[in-house]
Amino acid sequence: MTSPWPFSVWGIDIIGRITAKASNRHEFILIAIDYFTKWVEAVSFSVLKAKHVARFIESNFICRYGIPHEIILDNESINKNVKLILEKTTERYRDWADKLPFALWGYRTSIQTSTEMTLYSLVYGMEAILPAEIEVIYLRIILESQILEAEW
Repeated sequence: MTSPWPFSVWGIDIIGRITAKASNRHEFILIAIDYFTKWVEAVSFSVLKAKHVARFIESNFICRYGIPHEIILDNESINKNVKLILEKTTERYRDWADKLPFALWGYRTSIQTSTEMTLYSLVYGMEAILPAEIEVIYLRIILESQILEAEW
């Protein structure tokens, strides 16, 4: 599925019921992907009802990117990627809900083979900068800030 412009067409799906409940008793992940940039949004829930889906669409689509032209309910391939990332980042399976934001961050800042770019750079027009990179005065920051060598 393709999209004519960023954030106009979203695919949305549910992962769950996850048998190993998270420590916060969450058993479901509501996940969405923008078909143009492949940007992913996801939130975990203990109980998932229509009002939760509506609130997710409102706060994660409309308030951030505008009203989508189309929302498709589909079994997305992103589901297996998020599950795989969570498996690799969780020490105990019960902490998967706590690790979900970090899994999304990792996915959004990894280079995608299809575009040879990160999702973050496609959406924001620049690469993400970690606070640790600022502390260490990372070369990329120096180059992007156009700081002269004498100044650092």
